[in-house]
Amino acid sequence: MTINKQNWKIAAAYIKGPGIFLLCLCVCSLILSGAIKTGYGGEVSIRLNEPDSYSFSPSGYSNMVFYSLLYENLFYLDENGSIESNIFANFKYDKQSKTLILTLKDNISYSDGQAVTSRDVKNSIRLFLDKNLASARKIRSIIKSINRVDNNRVHIELLYDNPGITGMLTAPELALLPHTNGVYSGIFYPAEKVGGEYLFLRPNKFYPGGRTYIDAVKVQFNDSPDLDIFLSKPGSANLHSLGFKEYNAGVYQNIYILFPGEKLGQNTRIALYSLLKNYFKQNSDLSELNAMTSNEESPISLDIKKFSTSRTRSILRYMKIKLYIPNSMRGMEQLFQEFLKRQRVPIETIYLGDNQLANFMNNTSIKYLLLGKIFNKRMSLDGKIKRIVREMSFSRFSEKYLKLINELDEVKYLKNEELLLNQVSKIVEEIINDGFVLPLYQERYSIYIKKKIRGIEIDYYGRPLFQGVRVK
Repeated sequence: MTINKQNWKIAAAYIKGPGIFLLCLCVCSLILSGAIKTGYGGEVSIRLNEPDSYSFSPSGYSNMVFYSLLYENLFYLDENGSIESNIFANFKYDKQSKTLILTLKDNISYSDGQAVTSRDVKNSIRLFLDKNLASARKIRSIIKSINRVDNNRVHIELLYDNPGITGMLTAPELALLPHTNGVYSGIFYPAEKVGGEYLFLRPNKFYPGGRTYIDAVKVQFNDSPDLDIFLSKPGSANLHSLGFKEYNAGVYQNIYILFPGEKLGQNTRIALYSLLKNYFKQNSDLSELNAMTSNEESPISLDIKKFSTSRTRSILRYMKIKLYIPNSMRGMEQLFQEFLKRQRVPIETIYLGDNQLANFMNNTSIKYLLLGKIFNKRMSLDGKIKRIVREMSFSRFSEKYLKLINELDEVKYLKNEELLLNQVSKIVEEIINDGFVLPLYQERYSIYIKKKIRGIEIDYYGRPLFQGVRVK
């Protein structure tokens, strides 16, 4: 910025005493504003599946991204493995006392201005630990107590020394949850929704990580030519020519058919498996899954028998099957019903939220369940197998599987790759023989972001972080 000297002299001639000082301040502020310009403003549109509610339920990859916009995780693990937190001013592990000490930032609030306290942190951790998740179960097994020291501090005392406890608490299912509905801890809050079309998210002015630079995020529930961010299969070359940059999400989602109740006849299981294989085969974004984790890393390839269409129809036609499906997969509803009509197979589909599903699993007998599970590609093979057994065997998790998992842990400490793969193969064979879960297809993700969107980061769990986002 340049200042005309003649104009300065004229202005100074008319302003005496304190007026000159004020004028100097104004000119200095103009100079600084020209040198440092903060890029506030703008709107970003992202394509995600429509959630069934705003209550925290991050099942499925699209849901995991959506709820990360409304609810703040206690800790983040960035793609380089660094642990960060917007909630805690300080977090440190004391080896001598085997205690993780969490100290809240001063004056942090939920979206309604209500103060966040150590009680909220403790309750959020407790709710997470009650979930049927391998990550929650692992943390549960090492925690001795969770204590509120005062309004700003929480001490997590362990049964034995484990400095990695903070890393365990980066699980995306662990978020700061409010006491009441309609209140949020994340970077945005829901402002305006048109069902089936879009939802506007506005910045949470009380967000503990600081106000975002953008004015709004438009979450669109269907495809649109004006999208800035969306999820799609990797390697879509035509998108690069349209001004998008591809980011590897680092995650994939496997789709399984589960039989969590009493063991069913083999013909029924194989018939339903065959039917679903044929349905998902129509989707070009999915890859056939012939392993429990991924085809590339599995020590064995599963060759599961399939029935013909006519035999599948004859077995399932009079079975009165109720197929339970998480709401995160509700996008398949219309196409799946059309497919069932063409196949002349009368299957009732029941869509459930995460909490509903947990209640049904605890209180009723679900015989048929379609489920998607997200895996980080960098997670170890044995870690993925243990997660499948712990989270998907339900009532079938028995002494036999506990013994197999303990043996897997013992083999891992020997650092013998061949023995490890043999033990993994043994567990997979038991799963298939018991028939409580069969793999169907795998969905891989890349995140495509328009080049005009700057400052976006992708965390370890494949979620885009919006705190530093700017629109060019």
